[in-house]
Amino acid sequence: MKTLFLDGDMLAYRAAFSNEVETKWEDAVWTLHTDVNASLAYCDDFIESMCKKFSTEDYFVVFSPKTNFRYDLFPAYKGNRKNKRKPLALTELIKQMRKRHTFMMQDGMEADDLIGIMCTQDPKNTVALSGDKDFATLPITWYNFLRDELTTLTKEEADKNHLIQTLMGDATDGYQGLKGVGPKTAVKLLDKHGWDWESIVKIYESKDMTEEDALLTARLAYILRKENFKNGKIILWQPPTK
Repeated sequence: MKTLFLDGDMLAYRAAFSNEVETKWEDAVWTLHTDVNASLAYCDDFIESMCKKFSTEDYFVVFSPKTNFRYDLFPAYKGNRKNKRKPLALTELIKQMRKRHTFMMQDGMEADDLIGIMCTQDPKNTVALSGDKDFATLPITWYNFLRDELTTLTKEEADKNHLIQTLMGDATDGYQGLKGVGPKTAVKLLDKHGWDWESIVKIYESKDMTEEDALLTARLAYILRKENFKNGKIILWQPPTK
């Protein structure tokens, strides 16, 4: 029986937004309301469907705390989201989910990181459930529930995806890589120069950026694995040494 580690942040957002209702009272008067019980039912049904899909009753819903180590590295992390409205009753929904389901949360790291740590500890008997593309940087089995895709990645594949992310950056999370570099260009550059850290540095320097710039982006893009959390402390990603 596999253990499922579910991205609770994404599930709660989707549930809360999907249950918001616009109501027109007069020609110029509209209100927006939500029913937390409806959102909870959405979450319950989804979790039940995932347990059935993977023939298991062993699962954890994983949430993020208010802050994490990436803000220490880069204070503007996710700063582009500050002015975006969160769905109604999100905090209450998460509170209720934590009462109803087995959950996990670790100070100083995002849900993605905790899932990464747990799944890399036992990759054969775990499945990560998230629609976040960044899970492709982990050597685990990952089910993308937004695309209905189940993928098992090797360490080599995951490490290559991390190098691609290091060149691209992630505008969604508010940090930049190399200007104008998307996934296809990143692959072409790495095919040309080599799939290693020395090539990443060379490519960054060719764009008038530094190794320090590359290292920051690499650390922001990296989802923690089992080796990055020891004795309650986070160990930042380091470039591999030859």
